[in-house]
This record gives sequence, structure tokens and C-alpha cells, in this order.
Amino acid sequence: MTIKKFKFTKTAFEKLSAPGYYYDTEVRGFCIRINKNRSITYYVYRRFRVGTGFESKPQRVKLGFFPELPIEEARKRAEEINAEAARNDHPLRLQRAYRKSPTLAELLQAYIEQHIKKKRKCITETERMFLRWFGDWMNRKAMSITREDVEVRHSEIGETRGKYAANRALELMRAIFNKALDWELIEGRNPAAKISQFAEFSRERVLREDELEGFKQAIESEPNADLRDFIMLALYTGQRKANVLGMRWADIDFEGHTWRIPGEVMKNGQALTLALTERELEILRRRNQNGEYVFPGTGKTGHFVEPKKGWKKLLERAGIEDLHIHDLRRSLASYMASTGANVALIKNALNHKDIQTTLNVYARTAKDAERKARDRAHEHMFGAQNKPIVTSTNIVSFAERHARKQKKD
Repeated sequence: MTIKKFKFTKTAFEKLSAPGYYYDTEVRGFCIRINKNRSITYYVYRRFRVGTGFESKPQRVKLGFFPELPIEEARKRAEEINAEAARNDHPLRLQRAYRKSPTLAELLQAYIEQHIKKKRKCITETERMFLRWFGDWMNRKAMSITREDVEVRHSEIGETRGKYAANRALELMRAIFNKALDWELIEGRNPAAKISQFAEFSRERVLREDELEGFKQAIESEPNADLRDFIMLALYTGQRKANVLGMRWADIDFEGHTWRIPGEVMKNGQALTLALTERELEILRRRNQNGEYVFPGTGKTGHFVEPKKGWKKLLERAGIEDLHIHDLRRSLASYMASTGANVALIKNALNHKDIQTTLNVYARTAKDAERKARDRAHEHMFGAQNKPIVTSTNIVSFAERHARKQKKD
């Protein structure tokens, strides 16, 4: 029997009339069937691996109908099935797995229950951020999410929320799918794998000394007491935004002057007991201590969640640009270093798990202390006057000395 082959195009299809199978010259096994009523159905016809051998008979996998499914899309799907066959992924088995696969919402819930809770990480923050980034996908079958979907969303988040947020979103999606594949909840590949992240550069921004007066005035004129107290506690304590916003009265010991932050809400999983200063205690004492949270809210979390708008307005009043709330944490480290605090003290204050993290912050923010130490060294070497050894007023060029000598002669 002669196999009829040609490059599939709309024009070529219009010329066909005899019922039967026709094969594309561009993609292996890609074919169509012309029915008696002249309708056209796409198929892929090939053998599929089973273990180390082959099935005894080739199989046809139905792709769809022309013209509802455009030729190029059908050809692309045929290429994907060929790739699946090369990986021993039988398309019929994958189709059955797809029908049984969980939704993205179910995958997220499994990730929280079987991983996040065991690791004692912050469940609320993980769920909130994931819904912010991928909330419109929650009812989709997890296996319907493609690499292209994730890559496009990664770019969109980068444009709207920033490159750092986009990279965190990609990392979380990749982690969820990795666990789902490990637990055999889904089959196939991780759609977030091998997607290039945006380049990241470590921030060094701190609240500078020349900005302190404007910042102070903006804080004093802030009408929202919750925002004002939150910002000052974030700056004074140096703790992360989520931890300050989720501060509970049960964790505050006014007599012992401490704030205990449970390990399950800490980024590094380690509980922290922070010694509170009198300034911090003064802020806490004047707040309403009824309820569970220091900064109560009406949302799902039960506490104040996102002060972004208020923070932006406060910075405008202060005349400060490009300062993030997280930069307040680095600012505390900077001023501690400038006043002579050692690395161990800063590490404990910020609850860094790895001292290298503290060293990186310390090296970037201890510039004032370094400058003052060098000033003291200069005074020690050359006296308190700190006068330069050579100045422009006592330098006489060879030409000037020669001219003076000639004038005398």
C-alpha cells in the first residue's frame, strides 16, 4: 500500500477528497484521516516504549479536528507526543493521569500540610504570597500548567512587582511541583524547572543620617497610630516586617522586658527572645492591649498586613526615595555597627542563623565606624591638628626657584 505524504497546509487539505490516512512530511507519525463526510481528524501514529521493549502494534493518538485545531498547533502537539514517547511517557497513560491530577489549589494545600508545617515555616505568609502571584490559576489542573505559562507569569511579576518578587514566586512554584512529583501526586515534568531567574543584587540601602530629621518629622505627623508604631518598632527592633505585624500580646513580657518570637513564624525556624528597650516598651504600653495581636486587623490573618500605601505617603512627606521597610532592619545593623557593636551582638539582635549573613551586612554598613577609626589613626600618626604633610601653598616648582635665583643674581 502506498503511503500518501505531503506537507500539511490548508490549501492541500482543500484538494483532498478520497477517504483514508495521509501523513505529514514535517513531523514523524503526524497524520490525518479523511472521513466519508470529508471531516478531517489529526492523529499521531507510532510505537511507544514499554519498559525496555516495544508494544507489538503501533498506536494512533487522537489530537483533534481540523479546522478547530489549526495545523501548526496540531503539528506542535505531535512533536510533544514524540518527545514524550522518547522519554517513555506514554501519552494515553499521561492523559489518564491528567484526568486524575489535582488542581493547583490542592497541590498548594498538600505542600503546606506535608512540608511547610513539618518545617515549622510561616504558613500564612507562604499562602498569601502564592495567592498573590498565582491566585487566578488555583482551579486549574496542576498538569495543565506549562513551562511557557510559568515563564510568562515570571516576566509579568517582574514587571509589576519587581524582579526579586518574581524570583521568589518562581522558586515557590518550583518547590511545590518538585514535592508533588516526589510524592507522585502528578506525572510529567516540573514546569518551573530550568527557567532563568532575574539577576539579583544585594541591597545596601539604609536610613542615612541626613534623612533622620525628615523621617522623624514624618513619623511625628503620621495620623495613623498603627502605622506610626509599627514603623518605629520595625526600626527599633530590627525584626522582619511579617514578625512585627504578627506580634502577639502573649509573647510580650513587660516585667521581664522581652519579646519572644516563636520559631514557627521565623524565617530561619529559630525562636528568638528579644530584650526590649525602654523606647520599645513605651510604644507597646500605650497601645490597646485587648485582643490577640499588637496590630489587630479585620482580614484573614487577624492582624495588620500590608502598610505599603501608608509607607509610601510617609516617605513622600519625609522627602526620602527608594527606602523599603526591610531596609529599616539593615539600618539598625548599620547604626549598631557605627556605635561600636561587634558582629556577635548584631547577629543575635537580627537572629541570623548564619554568621556570614551578619558579616555581609556588617561589612556594608560599618563604614562610619571604619571612617572614625581611620580618623583616630591619622591623629595618632600626625597629631590632633590632622594637617596634611604637603599642601599646595608650600609647593614651589623647580621653575619658580630657578626664576627667583636669577632675579637675585
